[in-house]
Amino acid sequence: MHHRPALPGVFYGWWVVIASVVIYATFLGSHQSFAVFFKPIQTEFGWSRTVTATAFLVGGLAVAFLSPVIGALSDRYGPRRVITAIGLSSAIGYSLLSQVQVQWQFFGAFVLESSGMAFWVPLQTMVSRWFTQRRGLALGLTGIGGGIGQALYPPFAQYLIDRFDWRNAYIVLAGTMVVVVMSATQVLRGSPEDKGLRPYGEPEIRGDGPFQSPQAGAPAFRIKEALRTRAFWMILVGCGFGSVTLQMVWVHLAPYVTDPGIGASSLVGATLLSIIGWSNLAGKVVLGGISDRIGARATLVICYGMAGLAMVWLVVARELWMLYAFAGALGFFYGGWIPMQAALVGSVFGLASMGAVLGGIQTGTQAAGASGALLGGYVFDRTGSYQVAFLIGAGLFFTATMLVLLVRKPRLRVAENSSGAPVSRAA
Repeated sequence: MHHRPALPGVFYGWWVVIASVVIYATFLGSHQSFAVFFKPIQTEFGWSRTVTATAFLVGGLAVAFLSPVIGALSDRYGPRRVITAIGLSSAIGYSLLSQVQVQWQFFGAFVLESSGMAFWVPLQTMVSRWFTQRRGLALGLTGIGGGIGQALYPPFAQYLIDRFDWRNAYIVLAGTMVVVVMSATQVLRGSPEDKGLRPYGEPEIRGDGPFQSPQAGAPAFRIKEALRTRAFWMILVGCGFGSVTLQMVWVHLAPYVTDPGIGASSLVGATLLSIIGWSNLAGKVVLGGISDRIGARATLVICYGMAGLAMVWLVVARELWMLYAFAGALGFFYGGWIPMQAALVGSVFGLASMGAVLGGIQTGTQAAGASGALLGGYVFDRTGSYQVAFLIGAGLFFTATMLVLLVRKPRLRVAENSSGAPVSRAA
């Protein structure tokens, strides 16, 4: 049965993209607001920065464990059910964070809050399946949700903390999660076939039977086959290194600029995070469009390389304008690399099992990224400065650049067994 689009002439995949933007903004923006909660929580409990940042590590490890499971569940049950479930889990986590009194409660609540970050795998996989042409642009547009969330939520959370306190701020974030995510997921469909449609850009296929996308039957790597390829591990390690630095900066940038060395206000710290978010929007759209011309791998190489240079700039930045320039540059190129990771995985390993393959890569990426917050806190507690940590971050970005540059698409041999059924093996 064929369904008409929501509005005549508007491909339903674009409505999926719009709903994905809203979901992306809510999950990522709320989670990344931890940066402005960091010092109030540390001050109230008297914890070291290493201990406070450990919550981000614990939450990240939980997401690393969940990502392949969520990817596989999304492939089987569809993204709408899966994202609804993790949205409820995350909202419960925010509610519990408002009530914590001791460390183990803090870490446990943060695990539930962080579970929402597993949204990325089913969301990116779903959008990839809706588009054959303009996939890079669609993923880039989807990713602007991250930029919107990062631009709006940290200042919003800082306002709530200043106006009320950090505990009540978390209660508001829990309510926002329930209302926004539960509403937006009603638009989602796992693939165009669910609406009786073809992926955007597919050639016209006529017939009386149900449409079957050519991409669904094309040879594609299953997760077990992808694990045996060099490309999988190079992408995983490269993206993991980038995530280490990103999470370190996101958690510690606001504390860094409000420390005596810079001496800026908490408002400046929140503003820097907001600038990263707004420039993130431009990066996703501009670099997403560019990737349709030069490819995901080349775009990702540019993003990681320029992000490394931005980290070197941060080490020497002392004036506010220099910090604002850093935030703008990092946000722009960070905006490009997030959707390009998904696009690269889809182009290298195919789309049929992309949720599971992307989830496997996210396991390593999330686990590595979670350690970035801990690394920043540890270096600060040992040296009284973030300079060494930021230089390590720059080196990790440059290493990620080289790894992605060397990625090559592996061959997938398709043979037949004795019964005539196709059998695929990575080569």
